[in-house]
Amino acid sequence: MDISGKVAVVSGGGSGIGRAVVLAMIDRGARVVVADIDEDGGRQTVAMAAEKGSAAVLTRCDVTRTADLEAAFACAVNQFGRLDIAFNNAGIGGEDLFADDSGDWKRVIEIDLTAVIDATRIAVREMKRAGRGGVIVNTASLIGLGPMAAAPVYAAAKAGVVNFSRSLAFLAKEANIRVNTICPELVDTRMALGFGEERLKELRQTGGILKPEDIAADVMELIEDDSRAGAVMKVTVRGGREYVFA
Repeated sequence: MDISGKVAVVSGGGSGIGRAVVLAMIDRGARVVVADIDEDGGRQTVAMAAEKGSAAVLTRCDVTRTADLEAAFACAVNQFGRLDIAFNNAGIGGEDLFADDSGDWKRVIEIDLTAVIDATRIAVREMKRAGRGGVIVNTASLIGLGPMAAAPVYAAAKAGVVNFSRSLAFLAKEANIRVNTICPELVDTRMALGFGEERLKELRQTGGILKPEDIAADVMELIEDDSRAGAVMKVTVRGGREYVFA
């Protein structure tokens, strides 16, 4: 797929992996809707896209609200005339599963899994309506491929993203819509701040943490490589090693 002139919606595009993907898309001539609850970060991403001389617009989006997701995808159609790509990336980490009065774990499921399902549903509906096909990439995690005692609900949510996305392989044949998944290891984003600055410094110096741009390259490969039918999952770990499962 040559994405020049194509239109994408990127959730969580105001920072981290989402921002890196927006800028990678802009470099390839795509037009992008940056959907993020962080409006300041979203405006910064849009400004960075403008510096590259290309089009991006911001829409405030709380991915837990179906109306906001609907509005984000409608913005793509209303502003740019079409929808070709969805990168469902917004997510959070952290939970306090056994706290007496904590709802954190429910929010992890709500944002990291339910919102991804909702956004995929809306994107597929629009792509089917237009009849041009398209590609969707959902952000999971290496943690979604196995247990994690420190964050069991996060692991469950990301495992749900993996299996949900791979279960939609039939859409490639039915509607020319590919639903793919990325499963990165630790990435240098806001979610990594919990490790502490000293630990992060060490990880950066030793190559023990991936950069958002590393994951953006994976996302672009999945979007642009339409030779694989169905659902593809790409796992990226430290040291640049990659594993692809079709």
